[in-house]
Amino acid sequence: MRHATKLPISIDLSPFREELLAPHQKYYRVQKYARNLDGTSIPYTETLKVLNEAEFVAQLPEALVALEWPSVFLLELPALDAQDPVLPAHVDINKTCGINVYLDTHGEVTKFYQWSRGSRQSEYVEEFCADTGDVWLMDTSVPHSVDMVPNKSRRMLTFSFTKAKYAEVLSCFATN
Repeated sequence: MRHATKLPISIDLSPFREELLAPHQKYYRVQKYARNLDGTSIPYTETLKVLNEAEFVAQLPEALVALEWPSVFLLELPALDAQDPVLPAHVDINKTCGINVYLDTHGEVTKFYQWSRGSRQSEYVEEFCADTGDVWLMDTSVPHSVDMVPNKSRRMLTFSFTKAKYAEVLSCFATN
């Protein structure tokens, strides 16, 4: 895959506590990348700041943390009672890439697209399906969507990078 990689690590989630979450942001706006794509848009996505982020960041490779200290958020995608619920195609604003630790999945499919300036449409490139417990690095500067499962929510812990590029973060996980 060009825009996502399953990482060969596990993250200890025992420090995770609901009471150590703070409201951060809700996202409602549909971006241009979703214009020609099918599905019923979920109404919003919400991020919650993980207040004890240092306990999670300490589990990342030292070389990565030296490159950039990521912010840690809980990302929640609400359940939607619709035939084809989708988190519409988008790029993450103020984020270059992210490491996602999937806490609650149900077979959702993350798809990547290439934006065609000529046709002003998103063109499918590749996809992956994460299982609960998986850790994936995603290039969030590339348009992507999530095909949700009807009446099922999705939760993940995400390490958010604002300066380091996808390839730089990935190189910190290279094994010799």
